[in-house]
Amino acid sequence: MKFNINFGSISNLGKVKEHNTDAVVEFPIADGHVFAICDGHDGVEFGGALAAKITTEEIKRYFFDRSYSNLSNALTNAVSYANYCVFNQANTNEKYNGIGSTLAILIVQNDEAYYASAGNSRIYIHKDGQIAQITRDHIENGEVSVLVGKEKNIKFSVCKNPIQLDGNETFLLCSDGLTSQLSDNEIFEVLNNSDMSSEMKTARLIELANNAGGADNVSVQVIDFSTMTKKKEPQVSIWRTVAIVSSLLLFIIVFYEIYKHKVNEGAPERQPIEQTAAPTPASEPAKQEQTAANQTVEQTQAANQTSAQAENKIAKTAEPTAKQAKPMDDNKIHIHVVEKGQNLFRIGLRYNVPLAKLEEMNGEAATQLIVGARLKIPVKAIHKIANGETIESIAARYGNPASDIIKANQLSDGEQLEVGDELIIPLSKK
Repeated sequence: MKFNINFGSISNLGKVKEHNTDAVVEFPIADGHVFAICDGHDGVEFGGALAAKITTEEIKRYFFDRSYSNLSNALTNAVSYANYCVFNQANTNEKYNGIGSTLAILIVQNDEAYYASAGNSRIYIHKDGQIAQITRDHIENGEVSVLVGKEKNIKFSVCKNPIQLDGNETFLLCSDGLTSQLSDNEIFEVLNNSDMSSEMKTARLIELANNAGGADNVSVQVIDFSTMTKKKEPQVSIWRTVAIVSSLLLFIIVFYEIYKHKVNEGAPERQPIEQTAAPTPASEPAKQEQTAANQTVEQTQAANQTSAQAENKIAKTAEPTAKQAKPMDDNKIHIHVVEKGQNLFRIGLRYNVPLAKLEEMNGEAATQLIVGARLKIPVKAIHKIANGETIESIAARYGNPASDIIKANQLSDGEQLEVGDELIIPLSKK
């Protein structure tokens, strides 16, 4: 696992319901972790809690202590198998006919996140001060249309490409007991609070849902990631270090005093020596050599000063000024080709474009994202690099932070700009 994972996981009865038909599960796997939330729906004689319990248990049975080469395929098979188990239970006993369960599942392994969903339990991602729902609700005519175990075959949603993690993400899994009581903005305020731990965020969301009425069971999982830091080696006791250093110093002092005493004991008494101001004949050559050396240093300093002035003059001539710069207004659209592992949320962050704007401009190509799709991205300009320009000077020219231009163009640290190349100038953050 490349990142530290901190999480909170709570399922709460709420204030109205007599029984909790939700279920949550989390467990480690090789180089990763699995999180899942289920909301059971009753059949002819209740049984919703059983549907949620079977779903979470079979998900855990499928992944626990096992390794799969293709997690996306494994996730598809796991949900299909859980569907079979719930459906089989419903048909084994008549009182369980019609039971089913929603499902939101997130699997994190190394630096990738896979997810799937059924029904109206949701998964959100929070990153860089933005929040986005990455699953879609399966609702038709006001009713949940997809439930694990409700039908023999299930048509659920599963990610085609995993989300690539960089350690700054927060994920939220929740049942509709949360989203029916709180708006996305209210949820965002909690997830965006950097002073709260993941456990505290989870408890706070449960509390807010209950304060808003608590009309349903509410289940919440908040998963925070952070970059791993190297463990410090155990340090030697400070008192032990002080004792060792003190002993060494004492030994050195004693040895020095003994040595000084022996030397002074046999040394003859020294007489003061009178010094005269008159120079000796041998001192004249040395004085001449010193004078020549001083002249050489002065000549070198003068040459260096002249060279530095010339370089400064050249640099000032080559450096473009803000007054000379004129932004290019004829290029307002950049075509972005979707690559493996990308999603609309990350693309929007890269170019400082809201998700709603991307969906408005690209329609179905944005809502059903596939590798190779060509998305229209509104940008401030497409800038052609001129001689002597730097990221900083270009950023000042367009009024953008240099970091935004580096992010939009995916430049690496220290990468040199080539004259004639084009840079995307993203929109300013709002």
